[in-house]
Amino acid sequence: MAKGFTPMAREEIKKLMAENEQLKRELEDLRILNETNIDHSTRLENELVEQNMKLDILKDKMRKYLSPQLFQALVGGAADAVLEHNRKKLTIFFSDIVNFSEITDSVEPELLSEVLNQYLNRMSDIAMKWGGTIDKFIGDAIMVFFGDPEFIDDVTHAQKCAKMALDMLEELKQLRMQWREMGMFQMLRVRMGINTGYCTVGNFGSSSRMEYTIIGGQVNIAARLESIAEPDSIYISHSTLTLIQDIAECEFVDNLTVKGIHCPIEVYKLLRLKGTDSERAQLIQTDKHSFILKEVEFDYTTASMNERKEVKKVLRSALGIIERAEKSVISRV
Repeated sequence: MAKGFTPMAREEIKKLMAENEQLKRELEDLRILNETNIDHSTRLENELVEQNMKLDILKDKMRKYLSPQLFQALVGGAADAVLEHNRKKLTIFFSDIVNFSEITDSVEPELLSEVLNQYLNRMSDIAMKWGGTIDKFIGDAIMVFFGDPEFIDDVTHAQKCAKMALDMLEELKQLRMQWREMGMFQMLRVRMGINTGYCTVGNFGSSSRMEYTIIGGQVNIAARLESIAEPDSIYISHSTLTLIQDIAECEFVDNLTVKGIHCPIEVYKLLRLKGTDSERAQLIQTDKHSFILKEVEFDYTTASMNERKEVKKVLRSALGIIERAEKSVISRV
């Protein structure tokens, strides 16, 4: 302690030096605490980034198992994973590959798996393009519906479904050319069925394992229409016809009784969207009980194979209407 200071001053200096040492120790404690907090904060931030990455990966996996509409509803909080359902008017679509089980016996499994995955992938892309809810894949079969969980209106749903089905048939033509180049020489042909009606839609199952799907008689009708459809054709019910007839050309097939459905179904074939160029569309217009056959000049020796096929289809369609009318008259006698 410096000389010349009074005892009181020396005591004050000693106190100040002690306080200074205390402040230094507190400052060092604060420095250590700050470094600890920074380190802890960095660890928390890194853990948060890692957890977010895991969550994104999980969501990406979920996205592949759920329809886009259901995924958005669950992630956005608009839907809950609870066992509940309701009645709604939907348009339902079914498709499957003709004689697929027979094809599996004549094609290498590796090639068939690649072909099937390409097919399902392209069809799924088209379904999502038109806003369809992909219900499930059943082997080579596809089930899609329109009207839930996103609802617009009945006409829009049916028309989107019709456009989707026609898009799928066009895409199938492109796929066949690719498959031939891969060595797949068996022609994969597809049947499709569309129906519109009230279904029960929602979550079914148990509290630990549930499935978002639709059930009801109208679903069965769509499945039956698909099962009786000609290869590479789209059969629709009258209820769907009334909703799409402004944009699509259709022809009456028959009143058909199908398995599991007691009353006959008025069946139509979806041909094309209105305004689409087609030789056949220029030759005939059909309804349930009548047809208008346009004037046509046909020379077998000069007609191409496609022209011959189109004329045959037109004449078969006209003859079918006549035969059904005759059967109806005989049955009433």
